[in-house]
Amino acid sequence: MTHRPNDMTPEDLQGSDTGSVNIASILFKSGTSQAEIDGVVWSLLKQGHRSALDYIFEKYVRLLYTYGATLCKDGALVEDSIQDVFVELWNRREQLSQTDNIKFYLLKCLRRRIVRVLSAAHREQTHQTLASVEGDGLYASIETDIIQLQTASEQQQQLTDALGKLSKRQREAVYLKFYERMTYEQLSEVLEIDLKSTYKLIGKAIDALRKGVRFIS
Repeated sequence: MTHRPNDMTPEDLQGSDTGSVNIASILFKSGTSQAEIDGVVWSLLKQGHRSALDYIFEKYVRLLYTYGATLCKDGALVEDSIQDVFVELWNRREQLSQTDNIKFYLLKCLRRRIVRVLSAAHREQTHQTLASVEGDGLYASIETDIIQLQTASEQQQQLTDALGKLSKRQREAVYLKFYERMTYEQLSEVLEIDLKSTYKLIGKAIDALRKGVRFIS
């Protein structure tokens, strides 16, 4: 497991003594875009405002865990990786480049960390730690967002089965593209493949889903 720096512990990530400050409600009027909010919050983080870290952690920790579960079903490893991402985020705050898309930044960091940990450990059965789709509540969300199917149980089961037949790489791409609504450019960067390969990956996944589920146009 990655060693955590001494100046910040996992307990520090649980929020300040008085609770996390809702930065968005204090600084922004209704209608402010998420990109604008992210830009200001990130700047506050870089300046050392702990409330900014609390805001980011509370807003994105569940999303990160859900995404981490698509990469590795070792829950403890996913949790440790998320903690490490936030520890590093705080300790390297002054060196961070500016961003207006915090979610994208965090997903990319988490993926790299999990892959690095799995590779460093030289696990003999790494492929067995990758997530299985059966019974995974994640796909209920994907089913809603990816393809506008009726709620008939037969179609739901067809889609679940079809998702289960995708490759691990395809399932990860489907989650990021249709659940997290990443652009192809962002998806390419997260998966560390070129843009052409990204389009091809998604295209093959959609073709496989169309073959597996009736009534998908």
